[in-house]
Amino acid sequence: MRFYALLFLFLIPASLFSQGDDWFDNIENISDNVEEPMLYYERFNAFTMGDSVRLCNKRPCNGIQKDFWENGSLKHKAYYQNARIINGYENYFDNEQLERKFTIINASSAELVVYYKDGTLRSKVEYRRKNAIKWADYYPNGNLEFIEEYDNSMEYYIKYNFYFMNGSPQSTLELVDKNERIYTAKTYYKNGQLKEEGFRQLNMAAGDYVRIGEWKYYDEQGKLTESHNFHKGEEIEDGEEETND
Repeated sequence: MRFYALLFLFLIPASLFSQGDDWFDNIENISDNVEEPMLYYERFNAFTMGDSVRLCNKRPCNGIQKDFWENGSLKHKAYYQNARIINGYENYFDNEQLERKFTIINASSAELVVYYKDGTLRSKVEYRRKNAIKWADYYPNGNLEFIEEYDNSMEYYIKYNFYFMNGSPQSTLELVDKNERIYTAKTYYKNGQLKEEGFRQLNMAAGDYVRIGEWKYYDEQGKLTESHNFHKGEEIEDGEEETND
């Protein structure tokens, strides 16, 4: 998943990454093919509960601190208090292009924007109550690669979508019934044709989004090839009745 910001994943309930059966099968994600950005300074970020302190001349850093690349261009700028970043920060590539900007909006909200070296938007993360509540990644060509959004409680997704590099959807999971935690779920072929569609429901006990109801499956020409019914993630055989237990 979002490779470069793994330091933030501790803010997200781990159980929500379990999507059940074949949800992540064949997901096209090229994130590991691009250059890792600078995460070093995130360890000093008080907002995201970084666990390190920065020393200046063997004493806790205070005030504006700047670091520079060997070519003399600015690498990092932030305001430190008692060795921690308290008011956001900026990192730059050695070509003077902004690499990331972490902005604190208020005591409980912040925004992180990350760029590729050519200035193309790479990622955008929105924080609420200090949790990464909305997260979007972009391919180097500028197309959306991935987006996830949580409910304010951080207990379940609002949406969880992947996209092919050409911008067409690859898989989608979107909330349609908040009370029952039911989602529409679809996966697609690279040619844009729908591959399968149905419903999933969050099973909090299992920390999983399981198949429910009727699921339809299509070939690459869009022809319906088969359909199956599910109850709490288990396929219902022909003649079997769905129970409520």
